[in-house]
Amino acid sequence: MTTSGKKTEHSFSPLPTGKPPLEQVVRRALTDEVLTTLRKAIIAGAFGPGDHVPEARMAEQLGVSRVPVREAMMALEREGLLAFDERGAARVRDFTAADFEEIFTMRLALEPMAARLACRKLQPADLAAFTENIRRMRQTEGLLDVTLLDVDFHDLVMKVARHSLLSVCWGNLRSPLRVWLARLHRLEEGPRETRTITLRGHMKIVKTLQSGDEEAAAEEMRGHLVSWRARMPKSTWEGNVS
Repeated sequence: MTTSGKKTEHSFSPLPTGKPPLEQVVRRALTDEVLTTLRKAIIAGAFGPGDHVPEARMAEQLGVSRVPVREAMMALEREGLLAFDERGAARVRDFTAADFEEIFTMRLALEPMAARLACRKLQPADLAAFTENIRRMRQTEGLLDVTLLDVDFHDLVMKVARHSLLSVCWGNLRSPLRVWLARLHRLEEGPRETRTITLRGHMKIVKTLQSGDEEAAAEEMRGHLVSWRARMPKSTWEGNVS
């Protein structure tokens, strides 16, 4: 109100009433849906290393235009799952022994630290989230779901650590890690055996986080990661991984 009792006039512009904002939201949703679908296909092994992922064919199969497919492919390139060749064709990235070693050593650097911080900062809501992840893991029958829930568990540890720069570093590992885990899981005896091994390790981590012993939490996580590397047959990461 002004001193004269009159309302102050503002120069706010009215909200746009045209279609572009709504169209942008719809396109963003389509891109996210296509991104999720293509990412899962790569993780599940539907596309092998070096395989061409044809933009036009994907658009036709998914019933969308080529724009959200192209945007999703560019996002997958940033995630490290696709690479564009000199002609602009998208191909599934080849992962080598060096890639695996880099991911493993980064996990060893980041995740024990995250476990230590998570042990210090664990809240009841965090424990509920871990419990829900474990419950869903117990109930799932699909191998791909086991893989995705496995990485989700480690995402939760990072979230509970509440360390923004640590989360940024972890974000660069998430998609390649899913690929490696999925390939390991496909080599094991089946979803039930893989689920049992994974649950056992995750339940031990949660128990240690609850103990309040930060060093024990870091060591439990380190042991979990070392066992993951030991389970990956050496023959699968000497050269390209299929």
